[in-house]
Amino acid sequence: MPTDNPEYDVAISFLSRDQGIAAAIHQKLSEGLRVFFYPRSQEELAGTDGMETMRTPFFDNSRVMVVLFREPWGKTPWTRIEETAIKEGCLEHGWERLFFISLEPESTLPVWLPKNLVRLNYADFGLEQAVGAIKARVQEQGGQPQPLTPKKRAEMFKADELFRRDKSRMNSEEGLVKVVKNVAELFCRIEKHTADVNAEGSLEIRCAKDFRERNSYQTCAITDGHVGLTVVWHQTFTNTLSDSALIVREYNGGLILPGETHRVHLVEPSQLREIRYSPELSFAREYGWKEENQTEFLSSDALAQRCVIQFVDLVNRDARGAVKRRSPF
Repeated sequence: MPTDNPEYDVAISFLSRDQGIAAAIHQKLSEGLRVFFYPRSQEELAGTDGMETMRTPFFDNSRVMVVLFREPWGKTPWTRIEETAIKEGCLEHGWERLFFISLEPESTLPVWLPKNLVRLNYADFGLEQAVGAIKARVQEQGGQPQPLTPKKRAEMFKADELFRRDKSRMNSEEGLVKVVKNVAELFCRIEKHTADVNAEGSLEIRCAKDFRERNSYQTCAITDGHVGLTVVWHQTFTNTLSDSALIVREYNGGLILPGETHRVHLVEPSQLREIRYSPELSFAREYGWKEENQTEFLSSDALAQRCVIQFVDLVNRDARGAVKRRSPF
C-alpha cells in the first residue's frame, strides 16, 4: 500500500518492558489518529502471516513510525523484524517518516540512524510533549487528526474495560498462582544475572533464595560481604493480593543468606533505602511488576536485571566510601 494513503497514521515499535509507555502514547494518539499498536492489535494478526503483518505497517503502511528505543530494541524477535522493515521503509520512502524516542539517554543509538535525524529524549519531554510532537510529524506527512467520535470513544472504552476486567482476575485463584510463579521466576533470574556478573571476574557476589509456596515471605538476597540487597515478596493472605508487595531493600553491611547457618554478624547491617513494587498486568496480558507510583511495566527478567544493577551500584558507592556504617567496636 503506498505511503500517500496508508492504513495507519502511526505505527509504534517497542520492547515488551515498555508496553506501559507505548500504551499511554497509543491511548493519547488514538483519540484522533489510526495507530498500529501490537498488544491491542492482536486480533489483526489472527490467521495471518505474523511476520509479514508486523512488517507491513513499518515498511509502507503508516505515515509515521515511532520507535521507543532502549537496549535491546532491534535484537528481540519482533523488534528485529520491525527494525529491518523500518530501515528498508526509510531507504525506500524517506527518513522523515521515522520518529525516534530514546527512553534511556545513555543508550548507544543504532549505527544506521542518521546523525541529522531529530530524536527526542523521553526523560526530558515526557508523555504530553512526545504525543504533541508525534501529531505534528503526522501532519507534516499529510495526515490530519480526526475529531473524537462517540463510536471511537466507545471502542476505546471497550478495550479499557476488557483490560480492567482481565486485571481484576489477578486476584483470582488462577491469577494468584501466576503471581507466585512470577516471584519464583524473578528470583531465578536474579541468581542467573549475579552468576553472569561473577563470571565477568571483577566482583564476587553470593546470592541465595528462600522460596516456599504459601509462605508469607519469600526472600532472595545478594551480598559481597560488605553490603547487601534483599528482594522480599510479602503476601499476608494466600487468597488475595491485598497488603502484598515486592520490597527491595539495600543494607550497609554484608548479609547472611538463606542456608548460611555458619555465619554470624558482628554488627547487624542497617537498611539504607527501600523500593516497593506491585504485581502488574501488561496490555499484552503478561504478568510482571510496576514500581510504586510509576507506570512502567517490568517483566520479571527486566526487574531482575534492575535489582542486580542496583546492587552493583551499591557496591560501587561503598567502594567510593559513600556508604556509612557503624563500627563493630
